[in-house]
Amino acid sequence: MDLESSLYTPLLRTIEEPPNSPVASVSMKIMTSLLAIASITIGTVYLDSCTKQYLIPIYLIVSGSFTLFFVMISLVSCTPNDESNNPVFNKIGQAWKSVISLFSFIWFIMGNIWIYSIYEPDYIDKASPNYCDKTLYLFAFWATTVTYILLGIVLFLGFCGLLCACALGGTFWIGQRG
Repeated sequence: MDLESSLYTPLLRTIEEPPNSPVASVSMKIMTSLLAIASITIGTVYLDSCTKQYLIPIYLIVSGSFTLFFVMISLVSCTPNDESNNPVFNKIGQAWKSVISLFSFIWFIMGNIWIYSIYEPDYIDKASPNYCDKTLYLFAFWATTVTYILLGIVLFLGFCGLLCACALGGTFWIGQRG
């Protein structure tokens, strides 16, 4: 092998599998589960506390439940290389994950409509047709807004990574082993 080909290797070939940190994975699943439990709890406690848009607590309960369900499905190991896994079981599992993801996406969009369309409700007069409990509304509002902020950060970092890959000319310096 010549020196030039040993120093550079295509960037995408060196990253065959995304890095998998067990600590980060467990931490993300715990934080996601806690947020889902908080959504279910707040939605249940304040079920009849938003006359302006009665679907906001239902939105929190359903989205929290599906998030917990999705986290539990992700805990089931379905590696295709494992001999004990049935390929039919893997396909059914992937199909369920796809259906749940599609439903969650549509439900998220509907929640956005329900939450942002009534901004800002009346927090004080419970007899008002524009009333919504402050804790319920602000939790739903900020949970949704933080989702957009995190999505923006992920997209920004991905774009920066793409720019770095383009700046490197699609190569990755791996150094010379001596």
